[in-house]
Amino acid sequence: MTLSGTPGSLPDFIGLALRIAPPQVDETPWDILLVSAGSGVLSRALALRPVTSWTGQPMTTLMPLRYRAKYWWLRARILNDVNGFGLSLGNVREQINDGGVDVALDQACGRANFEKVAHLTLTSAISPGPGNDVSFDPMINTAPGLWLFPGWLADLRGRA
Repeated sequence: MTLSGTPGSLPDFIGLALRIAPPQVDETPWDILLVSAGSGVLSRALALRPVTSWTGQPMTTLMPLRYRAKYWWLRARILNDVNGFGLSLGNVREQINDGGVDVALDQACGRANFEKVAHLTLTSAISPGPGNDVSFDPMINTAPGLWLFPGWLADLRGRA
């Protein structure tokens, strides 16, 4: 068992990793990584935000996505009450097993307000253990025509 994060109910960063399957079998999936951050115009990129609860906390891409000459932001929020102490992944797993976890996925173009783009329901969790780890890489696994912006920061992140 791997332990990470802050102990007990101390604030910490939360995140969500999504993999969107490609329409064709031989194409690359799209990996999206989101972290707890502000969702205002400035705080989307400048404000990582430690939190004490999973419920309702905005998680954003931190870097805008460039698509068709526009800059887009993605935001996710867990809609269910995830009960329990602190930010335990066990509590999230329990909620998934007890009826699912609903996630709102929103998008914003540039400085515009976020608008709903999708609703996800997490209905099963992968058991931790050897062979079940999934590696997410938004630098390699992107949708066609989409780039992380700014390019210099994306390059730096890709080399890390």
